[in-house]
Amino acid sequence: MPSLYEINLQREILREKSAEILADFHRYMETQKIEEFDIKTPIGQLHKTVGDIYRNIFKSSKFEGMKELAEANGKLDLAREILKNFSIK
Repeated sequence: MPSLYEINLQREILREKSAEILADFHRYMETQKIEEFDIKTPIGQLHKTVGDIYRNIFKSSKFEGMKELAEANGKLDLAREILKNFSIK
């Protein structure tokens, strides 16, 4: 069973990772002159998911264990890969 230190370390890593991905989203929005993503679109849902992870990684009970953190990490990896396909660096 992981210690609280290990869980908090993973949370901090995921918080930084989600911040980087959100910055990529915002660069994409600037280059495409998009003011806000439509939440009903896949890219809008992805943006919302990354934002939720960023805002709630330390607050929400859904990020209390390593399994949940691994799932969040997978979502962030998917978001990064999709943005990469949009030619965002």
